[in-house]
Amino acid sequence: MDSQKYLFVNLTQDKMSKDRKTAKEIRTYVMQDIGKARRKRKNVQVPLKLRSSPLPLAQSIFDISMPVDSIVDPTGRRLQGEDMEVESHTPERSAAVDLSRPFWNQNPLQILDDGWGMDPFAMYAMALALNGNTTNSSGYAALSERREYFLFPFAPANSRSFRDLLISPIIRDAVARDFRKGISICLRRCTSGLRCINSSIASMGPQASLETPVITAIIGFICYNYVCQDFAQAEIHFAGLQGIIDLGGGIGGLPAQVRLMVMWVDITTALMRNHLPHYALPADLLPILPPLPPESSRQIENITALMLSISPEMSSVVHIYRDLKRLAAWFENQSAVPGIGRDSLSVSLFLDPIAHRALSDFAPMMSIASSPLTKACALAALVIIISLRRKHDSFPGALPPYPRTITDALKDSDTDGPEFLTLRLWLLTISGISTTERNERQGAKVRLVAEMRAAGLQNWKGVTERISVMPWFKGLWEEECMLLGKDVMSMIHLSETETATCGISYNIIQ
Repeated sequence: MDSQKYLFVNLTQDKMSKDRKTAKEIRTYVMQDIGKARRKRKNVQVPLKLRSSPLPLAQSIFDISMPVDSIVDPTGRRLQGEDMEVESHTPERSAAVDLSRPFWNQNPLQILDDGWGMDPFAMYAMALALNGNTTNSSGYAALSERREYFLFPFAPANSRSFRDLLISPIIRDAVARDFRKGISICLRRCTSGLRCINSSIASMGPQASLETPVITAIIGFICYNYVCQDFAQAEIHFAGLQGIIDLGGGIGGLPAQVRLMVMWVDITTALMRNHLPHYALPADLLPILPPLPPESSRQIENITALMLSISPEMSSVVHIYRDLKRLAAWFENQSAVPGIGRDSLSVSLFLDPIAHRALSDFAPMMSIASSPLTKACALAALVIIISLRRKHDSFPGALPPYPRTITDALKDSDTDGPEFLTLRLWLLTISGISTTERNERQGAKVRLVAEMRAAGLQNWKGVTERISVMPWFKGLWEEECMLLGKDVMSMIHLSETETATCGISYNIIQ
């Protein structure tokens, strides 16, 4: 036996030995093998096999993982278009189930990042997890400021990083705990991504075909900018995207799913800046809204005649209102189109064409020559479109200050007659439930109180019944409308109490 391998210590004595020499020998002996292990096993990497998790969103017949020729409109006609198939994903366990730290200095986010490869939406997904933007938005933007949330509706079917990161609270928590590591990975991916894009562009000849990976990579950068609320940088990237698409011969040469993503980014940018969309709608890829029920159709025709009596310019507005009314009917009665879910992607495919037409048709209406009420009616449609997007967390910015313009337009309006009461109540209610500014909300509530008194409406139900003939998303706005009505009725009751008190005081003095 080699006695040099062992060190014998008398443990019957006090453990805190005063013999410094012996204590030093013990420490040296114990640390010897540990030091060797550290030097030999520095930053050991244990390979992990990452598994794709199931899609977090409910599948609908408008999912881009389906070929477009399988999409059917309400009449049973198949929509024509090019193949939209993407990588199929089999339901497997989430990567979070098997993911653990194989060594004490190895970060789980780094393991995931290594497995994602060139996923164009990896930066977006990481920034989403780092910012905690994974909960649903609350209603009535209410009495307090709320954070802006943003979910790119095409990411779940096109991004492994999105599925791996955001499907599991375990992974989100791990990312949030190591914020600096996440930021450093985002920055590294940003640098390498820009380098790849620049080299790809430099290698393209004047007549080169479109590079789909380059297009999707730039869209990934724009989504990343949206999450970080860096809208100026997002606009720069979108301008670059336009240049690349135009250089390659236009948007028609892109695959179907990429064309839809470009449409979404184009309309989002236009809504945020209130300008015309850059590209035409990909009409061959979009679903068709079901027709209105007979009763709703009669209601909207009456509203159309009323609004056209205000100004001929209203023809564009009533066209958009009719589309929004059809969308509202779809929301309230989904049995009209079986199999369609109200996920963010399906809503976008229905809503974005309406937004595109509204932005295009309303441009002349925003001129100085148009009446304030005409502008207010046009802006109300944009408020509804943006509010619906925000409800589904697919609008990255704040609502522009349209509610104030709408409320102010009713102060000096030529439409004070009783025949326009429904329109005025609807505009004020839209302003009241959509604004995040307390002063704007207060202005809408004061005007609603005045309108209810003048019309002899005794309760809030009288208001909601009247405005239901307009584009009205009852299921989506139920909470906001209830809170607004409670505030309005409390103001009415308070003013009635004050009036009664003043009357009693006057009688006592007499």
